[in-house]
Amino acid sequence: MTVEWQHWEDLPPEKEKELIDKLAHAFVKRGLGLMGRMLLESGGPLTSMFAEFYMGIYGPFFDFLEVDEYVALLRNKRNLKKLVKRIDELEEEKERAEKERKAKTTAKKDEAAKQDEEAEKKGSP
Repeated sequence: MTVEWQHWEDLPPEKEKELIDKLAHAFVKRGLGLMGRMLLESGGPLTSMFAEFYMGIYGPFFDFLEVDEYVALLRNKRNLKKLVKRIDELEEEKERAEKERKAKTTAKKDEAAKQDEEAEKKGSP
């Protein structure tokens, strides 16, 4: 028998991790990592306060709209810090992958240019 999560309770740690990862990926995928960090860091205390307040008033509607878990996630200030950290990590991974891709592309172009030069030298008397 599984115990169902209640609105007034904190989310289980594995669910928190899943939602943090999902939100961070959404921000970074859309190129909103910086905007997300600014929003979360500047509104941190207010975000938690409003999440708590609105969960009490609009809890049933949040459940209907399937955003209740996200509100519960943002209610905990510790999760805001985890989310910002995860966004940073994903942006660094994205930048590293982009640099590697550019380096491979540049290396291929250089190799092709080198082969063309060698072919020209062999073909010219």
